[in-house]
Order: sequence, then structure tokens, then C-alpha cells
Amino acid sequence: MLDILLCVLMNVGIFICFRLFSTFKMDTFQAIVFNYVTCVITGAVFMGDGSALGDITIDEPWVLIALALGGIFIGTFYLMAITTQKFSMTVSSISAKMSLIIPVLFSIFLLDIQSRPYTWLNYAGMVLALAAIFMSSYKEKKIEANKLKGLDLFLPLLVFIFGGLIDSSINYTNYYFLTERESAVFPMFIFASAGVIGIFLLISNRRKLSLISFGGGAVLGVVNYFSIYFLITSLSAFSNDGAIVYPLINVGIIIFAAGLSVAFFKERFSRLNQAGLVLAVLAIIFISYQEILAIL
Repeated sequence: MLDILLCVLMNVGIFICFRLFSTFKMDTFQAIVFNYVTCVITGAVFMGDGSALGDITIDEPWVLIALALGGIFIGTFYLMAITTQKFSMTVSSISAKMSLIIPVLFSIFLLDIQSRPYTWLNYAGMVLALAAIFMSSYKEKKIEANKLKGLDLFLPLLVFIFGGLIDSSINYTNYYFLTERESAVFPMFIFASAGVIGIFLLISNRRKLSLISFGGGAVLGVVNYFSIYFLITSLSAFSNDGAIVYPLINVGIIIFAAGLSVAFFKERFSRLNQAGLVLAVLAIIFISYQEILAIL
């Protein structure tokens, strides 16, 4: 459970970074690109002697998966940004969070992974998690239909699909290919691929570099690296059972983010949002009640 808690904290840290980017007028795209560079540096420092990196060849199946995921990572970030601009931040965040259903179904029906026998309470918790994510994120804000054109309507669906694809790919790779030593290396390859693509885009667009954006990206990069690292260790701790791990992480993010939003950003929640937070707590209890009873 400690790995899940750390993964939640790192993911909440990502949202805080994005919130502060606008506060300090940073160039978000530049910060995102430098974040990937920092992720690689963080991974190299975290590995220590780097002997695990020296043993890796391009023929490793997970290396090719990591390189492909780098493109999907930066592409999904871009899709989320466009979705936020054309719809709202709420629509974008709901699409991303609801994508947990994809790795959950992938884990149960394709990988056939169950770290323990599921009971009706576990399944009820998974359903409650989906309801909690929608209810706690929903804002009553109308979207102006005249701003949307043609394929724009498919943007939330693409965020949903690619977010689920990323989580499912990480689960699959960790289950079949990664050793404990390679768990720290795998995120480095993902972020290196995303960083190369991002630098290429920066050079092509000839954007004027911003020092403060680089600083923000450095902070984001450290947090971002460990969000993926602790996701992998969380999956390993639960025998790669994504049906348990992803709902716990997503509802945990909601609860922590909501608490920080109220405490530090003075945000207010509707009754529907508050009901969603209550459901999130119940979902965590239902999903992990076996672990809770074991601790007690």
C-alpha cells in the first residue's frame, strides 16, 4: 500500500505543477519538454551505478515498447491540452480518469490476473470508483457548441483511449518483461523518447526559450519520473493486478487533490462533488478491504 500512496502523491504533484505553471506565467509546452529531459536525469541518478542500464540492448522487447510509449505520452499530453482548450479542463480530466476502465478490463480478461479471489464488494468498489471519478470532477459549465468543428467532438474519446492504452501497456510490459532491476530503467526510456520528440518540436517551431519554464519543467520531471516508477512498483506489489491498483490510485488522487484544492487554492465543491468524494472513500474501502482487515 505504501507504493500506491507514493504513486498517488506523485500524481497529485503533477497536477500542482500544472496549476503553478499558469500562476507563474510559464510556457507549458517548454516545461513539459524539459520535464522529460529531467526525468531521464532523475532516473540515471536514482539508479546509482547504472549497471542495469549497461546490460540492456535494443533487442529487449520492453525497450521498443518504451520508445513507442514515449510518442504516445507526448501525444496524449497534446490531446489533453487541445481538449482542455476546446471543451474545458473538467471534460479533459474526466476523460483521462475514466480511462482506468481500460486497464481494469485488460487486467481481468486479457492478462487474467487476480492477486486474490474477488468478492462482490471488490467489484462494487470498482463500479463506485467510476461513479466517484465522474461525480467528483463534474462541473456545471456549458460548452459552446459553435466552437467545435468536425473531429473536435472525438477529442475526449481520444484522451480516454490513449490514457487507457498507456496504463494497459505499462501493466503488460511489467507483467511479461520487466525484472526488479529494470523497473527503474523502463521509465527512463519512455521519457527519453518523449524528450527527443519534444525537443524536435521545439526546434521546428523556433520557440523562444524561457528560463523559468525550464525550472518548472525540472520540478515536474522529478515528480513525473517517480509517478511512473511507483506505478510499476505498485503493480508488482499486487502481482500486476491492475483491476485493484488503478481504481485505488485514481480515487486516491481525487481525494488528495480535493483536499489540497480546498486547503491551498480555496476551491469549492458542489454537493455532487462532495458525494463523489464520499463514494471515492467507500470505493477504496471496498476494493482493498482484505488488505485493511489484514492490517487490523
